[in-house]
Amino acid sequence: MEERELIRKVQKGEKEAFKDLIAPYQRKIYSLLYGMVGNREDALELTQEALIKAYRSIRSFRMASSFYTWLYRIAVNLALDFRRQRTVNPEANEAIGPQQKGRPDSSLLRKELNEQIRRAIAKLPSQHRAIILLREVEGLSYREISEVMGCQLGTVMSRLHYAREGLRGALASYLRGEE
Repeated sequence: MEERELIRKVQKGEKEAFKDLIAPYQRKIYSLLYGMVGNREDALELTQEALIKAYRSIRSFRMASSFYTWLYRIAVNLALDFRRQRTVNPEANEAIGPQQKGRPDSSLLRKELNEQIRRAIAKLPSQHRAIILLREVEGLSYREISEVMGCQLGTVMSRLHYAREGLRGALASYLRGEE
């Protein structure tokens, strides 16, 4: 069934259609949120919150943008609010989340590099973290990121530039073998 048809059904109150509508996006939303908050439990909770918020707000969705972009914007806004709340309330901050479990056949160097990248992303300001994850992990276009983040295309390009510079700086000593 086509996405727009599913949206119309959900807007008319067909709860079962919502499951079909969000099925292709649940994992992507979780991955995005995990990258932004760095903790599996928080990411799961925020994913659930984003989906509930989307369901409750679906009647206001006017199909001016794609459902995907609309849903990502909800998720990103929740993650940014979550990070802001953690910044205001430092005792709620936890240590960097546990390392992702790698496959047994993956090399130690790849695991180490992935952990360094994850830590470098976690150190970025939340706006830059969101932009880098949306572009490099989720593969969204600049225009889609602009819609999700609610900012101009030039702002997306600028933030992405500074996010990449921040990652380069954070990873420079590791890549030179100084760590």
